[in-house]
Amino acid sequence: MSLSPQQVVASFDSASVLHASTAAALRGTPFSNLGNPEAVGRLVRVATRLPWPILREIYRRVGGAEGIRPEQLSDVDLGAVAASFADGYPRRRYPAAFIGSSNGALTQLAAAMQVPWLPQTVLVPVHRLGDPERPDQALEFGRRWGPELLGGNPDVTLHQMHDAAQDRLMTARMAYFRVKWRRLPDAFARFLDDQLLPGAPVLLVDDQIRWPVTRVAERHWFQTGGLGGLSAQDHLSGPHAPTADAEAPEAEWGADPDYIASIRDWCAAHGHPVILIRYRGPQQAAHPVAAVLRDWMRTRGEPADELIVPSFILGDPWRVLNHALVPFWTYFPVRDALDSLDRHLQRSSRYRSVYVLGFQHGVRSPGVAMPEDFVSTIERHGAAAELLAVRAQDWPHDIGSMARYGAALDALPAAGQPWLPVDVWAAARALRKTPGEDGHPLVADVPDSTAAPSDAASTRAGDNRWLA
Repeated sequence: MSLSPQQVVASFDSASVLHASTAAALRGTPFSNLGNPEAVGRLVRVATRLPWPILREIYRRVGGAEGIRPEQLSDVDLGAVAASFADGYPRRRYPAAFIGSSNGALTQLAAAMQVPWLPQTVLVPVHRLGDPERPDQALEFGRRWGPELLGGNPDVTLHQMHDAAQDRLMTARMAYFRVKWRRLPDAFARFLDDQLLPGAPVLLVDDQIRWPVTRVAERHWFQTGGLGGLSAQDHLSGPHAPTADAEAPEAEWGADPDYIASIRDWCAAHGHPVILIRYRGPQQAAHPVAAVLRDWMRTRGEPADELIVPSFILGDPWRVLNHALVPFWTYFPVRDALDSLDRHLQRSSRYRSVYVLGFQHGVRSPGVAMPEDFVSTIERHGAAAELLAVRAQDWPHDIGSMARYGAALDALPAAGQPWLPVDVWAAARALRKTPGEDGHPLVADVPDSTAAPSDAASTRAGDNRWLA
């Protein structure tokens, strides 16, 4: 008997939460408590009054309880999972769609365009009690149970990931089975066919970041460590790290080349132009997207002098738009992401205020950026720095911030001007002209848009796209 998609996919993962926040923005609704009911938010806020050692064990056990049992892996239907992602969006005709790698900056742009994003990679958490410092044992677990998942899902690859630094609390109680589709799922194809306007472009997100891996079997790799405070070689130099003998798309962020090719083929066959968004590493998209959205806000008459720094899954695209905040997404609160923010502030005209939403992963892991690091970096560029919803004294284990950020955003001044969705083609051309941190634009070429539908034509009264 197949498991429901809600049982299969982690609710705390980049793909599931970024998708849910984008869907909320397309419905014109805020995204509080990472999409959980308010009752859960209240419980989290109450729980944060407990001493951290007690709260840490609750956090670990609640998160670990989300995983499925290994013997259930043969009941996982990733086609049904794809359908659940497609069904999460309002049923209307869209002027474009994003599809591909997870990226918080690009899903914020999708929210501003009022178009959907469909992921490529999802996390299937699997119950496993183990030592976070023993990736070799995690590998053997995957070798034993990976075939159960792959056997019933021939169109995916398994990228098991074990990060003892950033995910220490969770890897003690679960294995991270990240799966990537190798071809466009039927449910995604039906969604694009039914919900895109004729000739509407597909914005194909191709994160080319790769990672040294251990090949376990056909369609199965094991990745020691993950993108964050340590390099791949730092992770692989550990005493129990399996030897890497290959290289593959990074488990969480990297795109599978076969998937990219499959989408291109589908678009060519169905008359939808492709706007290819290509970069290496999720942080690369943050500066260009912030620059494009800041210019859009200025054309509406907003001062666009307040920056917000969401982190990983901690954020709310709809509230960001309705408070006219310029978003600079960081993939995790670590030093290299902070360095990227530093470069953005250096390259941009001065902001008056910068609000920091720091995701709290519960571990003072190597390379983590602390509150004073953010504040000193921001103030060095002449802006006022404020930690939003996060208590500096409890960083990085203030998990109550996940239930406080909605109210904190609501307390900020609302936007001064109403808005309509960002024009897809105008944004693509702007991204074409905006170099990323590596000196290359996210979009290398913009196809001819003369035959494509205008965004204005797709905007209807009652779509809840105007700022109230």
